[in-house]
Amino acid sequence: MEELLVNIIHYPVYTLGPGKRVGIWLQGCSIRCKGCMSSHTWEFDKSRAIKIEQVANVLKSFGCKRLTISGGEPFDQHVPLLILLSSIRDFFDDILVYTGYTYEYLLNKHKDILKLIDAIVDSPFIKGLESELIWKGSENQRFFLFNKSLGNDYLLWIKKKKERVLQIINQKDKIVIIGIPYQKDAEVFINGEI
Repeated sequence: MEELLVNIIHYPVYTLGPGKRVGIWLQGCSIRCKGCMSSHTWEFDKSRAIKIEQVANVLKSFGCKRLTISGGEPFDQHVPLLILLSSIRDFFDDILVYTGYTYEYLLNKHKDILKLIDAIVDSPFIKGLESELIWKGSENQRFFLFNKSLGNDYLLWIKKKKERVLQIINQKDKIVIIGIPYQKDAEVFINGEI
C-alpha cells in the first residue's frame, strides 16, 4: 500500500483559499526557499508516512468539500499525490494546491495531477518580493484556476489585500500558524521573537 509523508491535517482552515476548508501539509521539500516559514516541513521524514487510504478517510471525515494542499512541496511526492487525488476527487468540489514549482514545469511533468485539481498557486517563495495580496507570500507567485465554475469564489479571494488574519492552533503541543503573513512578520515567527 502506497504511503504519503504528512506533516499535519487541520480543519477548519479559513486562511488558505476561499471559504471553510480542510488543510493538509505534506512533509518533504526539495526546493527549500530562503525565508520559508515552513522549513519544519522540508525533511523527507519517513516517520511521517501514512497510508494513502487512511489520509483520504481523514480528509473526507470532516464533511467539508473544500481542500487546500500545501507543504513541504506536494509535487515532490507526485506518485502518492496522484493516488490520493484520484481517490478523493469525487468527494471534494474545490481542491487548491500550493507549489513552489511553476505551472509550466507542472504542465510538462505532471499534467495528470493538474487534471485532478481546481486551482494552484505556483512558483517559489522569494524573500524580499513582498506581496500585498492575501494568497501569496511573494509577488512572483501566480494563481491558476482550472475549474471555471469556481470563478466567483476565487475572483473575490485573489483580489483580497493582506489582512493580519492568521490562524494560530495548538497541534500536538506545538503552535502552528496557518495563513500567509507579511514577510517581516514571518521572520518574527521563524526567529521565535513572539
